[in-house]
Amino acid sequence: MADVPPPPTLPPLEGWVRVDESTDRPFELGFIHVLARTVIYEDASIRERVPATADGPWRFLFATRLEVRPRTPPSKALTRLVVNGAASGFKDQLTERGFSAIHENWRRSLAVPDGEAEVIHYETTVTFAGVRLAADAYLAVTPHEGEYLLLGGAYPKEVLDGASETADALHDALDPERFREELFRVIRRME
Repeated sequence: MADVPPPPTLPPLEGWVRVDESTDRPFELGFIHVLARTVIYEDASIRERVPATADGPWRFLFATRLEVRPRTPPSKALTRLVVNGAASGFKDQLTERGFSAIHENWRRSLAVPDGEAEVIHYETTVTFAGVRLAADAYLAVTPHEGEYLLLGGAYPKEVLDGASETADALHDALDPERFREELFRVIRRME
């Protein structure tokens, strides 16, 4: 695709590795189309602490820059369309990554340097190496300089069931307060 937007700029992500990058057109209607540039990261540091033969990206985040073409400044109607489309796509992405029982818990505004982000919180579960975990997932949509920045991520917060060495290691590795703070730091500092 010609003239592809760059992915969002994120603050340093210590212990995270970039695992994927993509460019696509998630929406097209007549002469209006949306270009999206996405990067996906997974937490490599927590993986090193949890012995398991199963592989599963159960703590991840993604960042997307959306450009509406022809250039259209954000409006309430356009923002609502972007938020609803992003929420639907995020739930699909969670399902593809093995999360289940995904329930939207709340929507709130969050002050960011250039204005406000709409943040959606989801409660969900994920199974990793036979251990069922409660998880939180967040999606933030921020109008930014004539385009939109999206950031989503999910992390386990509690071992629900499963007695094993993996369950014990997960219990010791989980720090939901820190995971949440890190995710919100990225939301606030993304450009």
